[in-house]
Amino acid sequence: MDELYSCRVETCRGCWTILFHRGGIYEIFFPGTAPRRLPPQRPLPWPGLERELQRYLEGERPAWEGYPLDMSGYPPFTRALLGAVRRIPYGETRSYREVAAAAGSPRAWRAAGQALKANRHPLLVPCHRVIRSDGRPGGFSGPPGWKEMLLELERGPAMG
Repeated sequence: MDELYSCRVETCRGCWTILFHRGGIYEIFFPGTAPRRLPPQRPLPWPGLERELQRYLEGERPAWEGYPLDMSGYPPFTRALLGAVRRIPYGETRSYREVAAAAGSPRAWRAAGQALKANRHPLLVPCHRVIRSDGRPGGFSGPPGWKEMLLELERGPAMG
């Protein structure tokens, strides 16, 4: 892997930290969750990413499908699962069972929940869109309250 760099992105919902290298985005940290020791800071090599992050957090549909993600270190099931989650449309949800099936392992819904805790790319791999079969939010790797806030944000003011 290339050398890692960091970038802090101020948004209307706090300061996000992004770790990246030449080949892709390695990890995204919610506001207040970045480690103390970070790689050297550099501007992002994808100038539109900061604006898309801000747009998303203001309630607009983002256009970040083309940004490269570094999926190194994930086992094959987790990679397949994150790919399935990445295909969940904006404003929609899927159950853990549905994403496990979409990843090729329909009986692995509990494993899907555990694997999503390892998602290093929140928002870009929208694991907040994965909910329990009964409609409740379920677990989330981000800070408390963020999953519900992101789901509400995507529903928009007319539907919330």
